[in-house]
Amino acid sequence: MKVGIKNQIYVITGGPGFGKSTLINYLEQLGYSVGHEVAREIIREQRSKGGNVLPDKDICSFQQEVLKRRLAFYNSVEKDEVVFSDRAIPDQIAFARYRGFDTPDILIDNAWKVRYNEMVFITPPWQEIYKNDMVRSESFEKACELHQIIFNVYREFDYLPVEIPCLGIKQRVDFILNLINKKNGF
Repeated sequence: MKVGIKNQIYVITGGPGFGKSTLINYLEQLGYSVGHEVAREIIREQRSKGGNVLPDKDICSFQQEVLKRRLAFYNSVEKDEVVFSDRAIPDQIAFARYRGFDTPDILIDNAWKVRYNEMVFITPPWQEIYKNDMVRSESFEKACELHQIIFNVYREFDYLPVEIPCLGIKQRVDFILNLINKKNGF
């Protein structure tokens, strides 16, 4: 496994239902490479085939599969390619803590070894766009609690969370791209 720092992978994270996937999809439409939310993909796959690799049935297998896919994505990114990731390894730690589970050592180890760009984009709580779906069942209040845990975990692992303003999709993406360009001297 390749480990180290991939400064060109920018994580977009925050509480569930606060607009991460919408941003990722828009960035993909603009031609950027993206990593979609693997936990949601696994849940959809497992439910469609009646599988057990689900957080409410086999949390250990679920966490292992999420980590496996996140590492595969990380290792697939070419050098110097600007890429966006819908969540990352620290999110798994935050979800484990939110659910009251002990954090597996493999997650802690990988959160320190597998490093993304230090600037992590956080979608803040935004009740006007929040809604439940087949995977997201948390109330807005619970999503806000999880959001704070996610924020704290990224800080704990020495990332610099940058809150994205609650604006239209184009303005939010422009905000992200302008910060990246400014950081890179463009």
